[in-house]
Amino acid sequence: MLKLDDRQATTVASTLLERLGEALDVAGVACCQWKGHWKRERWESGGGDVDLLVDPSWAEQLDSALDRLGFKPAVAPPEAQVPGTASWFGYDVGRGALLHVHVHFRLIIGGYWTTTYRLPIERAVLETSVPRRPFRVPAPEIEFILFVLRAVQRYGLRDVVSARPPRWLADAGPEFAYLLSQVNRQRLEQRLTELLPTIGMAFFDECARSLRPATSRWRRLLLRAELHSRLRPHALRPPPVLLARRVGRRLGLLPRARGLHLAHGGTVVALLGGDGAGKSTCSAVLAAWLSTYFDVMPAHLGRPPRSLTTLVVGGLLKVRRAWGRAFPGQASGDGAGFLDLLRHVCTARDRYRLFTKAHRFAAAGGIALCERYPIAENRLLVGPEIGRLLGHGRETPPARRLLRAEQGYYRHITPPDVIVVLMVDPQVAVRRKTTEPPDYVRARARIIWETDWTGTGAHLVDAGRPLPEVVADLKVLVWSEV
Repeated sequence: MLKLDDRQATTVASTLLERLGEALDVAGVACCQWKGHWKRERWESGGGDVDLLVDPSWAEQLDSALDRLGFKPAVAPPEAQVPGTASWFGYDVGRGALLHVHVHFRLIIGGYWTTTYRLPIERAVLETSVPRRPFRVPAPEIEFILFVLRAVQRYGLRDVVSARPPRWLADAGPEFAYLLSQVNRQRLEQRLTELLPTIGMAFFDECARSLRPATSRWRRLLLRAELHSRLRPHALRPPPVLLARRVGRRLGLLPRARGLHLAHGGTVVALLGGDGAGKSTCSAVLAAWLSTYFDVMPAHLGRPPRSLTTLVVGGLLKVRRAWGRAFPGQASGDGAGFLDLLRHVCTARDRYRLFTKAHRFAAAGGIALCERYPIAENRLLVGPEIGRLLGHGRETPPARRLLRAEQGYYRHITPPDVIVVLMVDPQVAVRRKTTEPPDYVRARARIIWETDWTGTGAHLVDAGRPLPEVVADLKVLVWSEV
């Protein structure tokens, strides 16, 4: 049985981000966590991004450090790409967290869906940064300036018409108070005059006061417009088509925005196992985990979406059974009628269509998580049925044509990129799968349990353990392969 790499399975004392911070210090990379470091528990648990401002001349050393620690670069959809930024993802085994390191080579405030501003103060931010674990952070005065400007930039018309103040503004209160307590007024005025002279101290004070709860909503909106006027030379507006897409998505007229894609391309992962192995549960957990950031497509090839042809054939079979007699075309003596055989061809076609969709999804950069994927080793669970139904030498000419059609579909289903097999003792499977007859569950579980997986490249996971342990191993394994 193949096992996970011991290095991946070992929980280390320091977190992945702490090791990254140490590696960047050793390499001398000029960087700092320019926002959000106050909420350490949030981003260390994968609940938010780690925003690192990095001197572009150190980009190669940064990439090398991230790569050595198992981080993987990701690419945003074209509409969401912001020049001067990059995304890396890593899995912290000890904390069970998928971490997003958002690299900024340019200091940009605002999201891609709205007007963004590039503040040309990167050098000053890096040169005055102060030590902090796991990453350096801006000097208090500069961090306070950035915090206030980012908050004012978020004001919008929706906040005016809403029945209550925006939640993000209330959440920002403790951080605002903390940063304000760290600021030296004289140094604040000096930094603002040196770095952003178009802002002005009087206007900045108004912006800071607007973060307090009693401020008029309309006043906030006017401050947002004034900020845009003062930063106009550094502004970049999104294309009008992006606004149209956002409106269409909110109204449900367009599909949701696409997620990020790993830079090296997509992956088809086949999650195999007998009945009672926990495939569906594990697949759902993995899909929810990965879809936080990435495009993920769950696909059950054992129960593919039925085409119209399949539905019609299935309907005819139900009518035949209800009438209690065979339709014309029923083969005699072979135990299966024409419609029964045609239904198996339709099922093979539906599986092939879903297989095609999953591989095209992965080719576009997504991650396809497939249950009951047809491969040679599990053909008895999900594979051709007509040959077994007819038996050797008992095919009629129509049956032979259907046999060849069914086999042709399965023959064109190529292997997945990654095979993960959930191994569970047949007796354990029987205890788990109580909705099916014990002999049926035992027989299907034995097919997987007794198969020789040597040479297939499959990763075997002991699924007889408690679910949290199985899921933990699956996350490490899948992340190492996608």
